[in-house]
Amino acid sequence: MATFTVIKMTHFSPLHIGTGKENYDFSASDLHSDTLLSALVAMRVQMGQTENLESFLSSFLLSSAFPFYENRYFLPKMQGKIKIVVKGKAESEYRKSLKKIRYIESELWQKLSRGETLELETIQQIQGDLLLKKEDGISVCKSQISERVSVSRASEDAEPFFFDWKFFDRKAGLYCLTDAKGELLDEIIQLFILLGETGLGTDKNIGGGKFSVETSTLSIESVRDANAMQLLSLYIPTKDETGFLNLSQSKYTLLLRGGYMAGSREESLRHLRKKSIYAFGVGSVFLTTQSLKGKIVDLRPNWNDERMHTVLRSGRPFCLPVKLN
Repeated sequence: MATFTVIKMTHFSPLHIGTGKENYDFSASDLHSDTLLSALVAMRVQMGQTENLESFLSSFLLSSAFPFYENRYFLPKMQGKIKIVVKGKAESEYRKSLKKIRYIESELWQKLSRGETLELETIQQIQGDLLLKKEDGISVCKSQISERVSVSRASEDAEPFFFDWKFFDRKAGLYCLTDAKGELLDEIIQLFILLGETGLGTDKNIGGGKFSVETSTLSIESVRDANAMQLLSLYIPTKDETGFLNLSQSKYTLLLRGGYMAGSREESLRHLRKKSIYAFGVGSVFLTTQSLKGKIVDLRPNWNDERMHTVLRSGRPFCLPVKLN
């Protein structure tokens, strides 16, 4: 059994996660591991610790952020068809509902990870994109779109636009898992606390994306006869690793990572676009039991400015063994 530290981001103020495009009427639904790690590095720099940033990123693993409700944790659905049946129902009656599932309550996820088939009592255990242990109608967050106005400094013309905020239930929020321990874990928790005071996402200057931090633990049973690995974070493989990932038999998504240098400590560089790179997405399942290491890349743009600094993006995977039949 593996036990990980849970870092819970609670009591969120309204949150908007940028999509990397110049549109605000849609908030990204995922808070990825590389975004969180880059934010922690920025907090570390803000505290004056500007050395050995890559070594810091290499010293622990961090998952992407997933929803929780009270002490109920949800893990990402594995890519591909999952083995779920509903009592007294034909597959045609619930097939569309299964396709909506993105997160599975941890106890049910562990059964699926062992290659077992889940039998649901009722289709109402699927609430939106969540698969619940029991039918109780919980809601983690709601989306609210408001109209706002942008006024250009070069013109008096006002341009309306729509802005999507996510409002979390007071009992809910986001959490991530880490394997860090001891003093390193203490440092990471303090960085999360500072990040919560600063805020995540868009419009931090007006209070967006602020949160409190709580910690707990989550134990995940070992899977006997595991034959695959599921990602709980983004993953950028090394050249050597691409040789044994068995992509033809694996189930995965690819995400383009890039965007603006919005988090740069140099305000005049924040309009620049970082280099882009593809990463395997959360929930991807690789038919291998070999240890995956991944790599950290520098997405610093080619820009002739002595103030240009490294833009580190971590692609080191947080993954768990699973059994595919």
